[in-house]
Amino acid sequence: MTLFKLFWASLFLFLLPYTTMAQGYIETGYTPSRSFLDKDENRCGSGNQLQFSGRYTLPFSVKQNEKGQPIAWSGTLSCSYALLNNKEEATEINPERILNTSFNLSHTRPISDKWYLIASFGAGIYSSPDQISFKSLLANGALIFAYKLKDNLDIGVGVGLTNSYGLPLIMPMSFLKWQTNGSIDIDVEIAGRMKIAATKRMSKHFRLSLVFLDIDGLSAVMNLDGKDKIYGATRLRSYLRPELKIGQKISAYAGIGLEMYNSVKISDRSLKGFASSFKGENSWDFNRTFHIMAGIRYGF
Repeated sequence: MTLFKLFWASLFLFLLPYTTMAQGYIETGYTPSRSFLDKDENRCGSGNQLQFSGRYTLPFSVKQNEKGQPIAWSGTLSCSYALLNNKEEATEINPERILNTSFNLSHTRPISDKWYLIASFGAGIYSSPDQISFKSLLANGALIFAYKLKDNLDIGVGVGLTNSYGLPLIMPMSFLKWQTNGSIDIDVEIAGRMKIAATKRMSKHFRLSLVFLDIDGLSAVMNLDGKDKIYGATRLRSYLRPELKIGQKISAYAGIGLEMYNSVKISDRSLKGFASSFKGENSWDFNRTFHIMAGIRYGF
């Protein structure tokens, strides 16, 4: 057995005991062609988007203290690959392909009866695949102090770290997690991204979710006219998602709904560029349209 094969075999045997607690998903989504507008709402072309996404979280260590509070270490691997088919001026602003992939190490531990700490640090590649370089490697981190207000409601504040604009920047972050269990389950999460959903369990193997709000995005380090830029796309969606349980831990789902907002910004990788990103400079918007998706979840 070669050293390479021995390494992967050892890694698999090390992680195998934790896979029963792992969670992950693989998803594909499609947004059809819609107009691309500048800040004055002048049409600058059009474009559609096909995106493949996946995430896998693996607990490395989960323990409880003498009060039954969890102390956990976990790793999360995330990946998104988007194909942007644009026309006219939109081709000069949007990359044809965007790759976002990262690995984060997270730690949760209690600091009192009600307070607990969430810490996370990671790095990844954020680029167009044909422009990957050392500059495409972006770091991110978060330190959040959370308070368990109720058994099903946690709130918190903290700071986040990013070097998307060149120098490391520390920014404030908020945290909220609220879940209710009844005839309709409500799930609200604000932690890096925002998602609000209501789920009705129709049977043992089928449930239907209305996702009121789902915000995510893509980033890419680009070189335009010899200057380093950061491309950012943020989208806001609302959709109906039926989900069928097809195994003890595996579910298949589909979704259809409305992409209500899709904003694109290009900024210099500098403190000045970071400040200008809040002023709406060098920003564009795609028109509203529908969105469809399908995926498989494991461990949820």
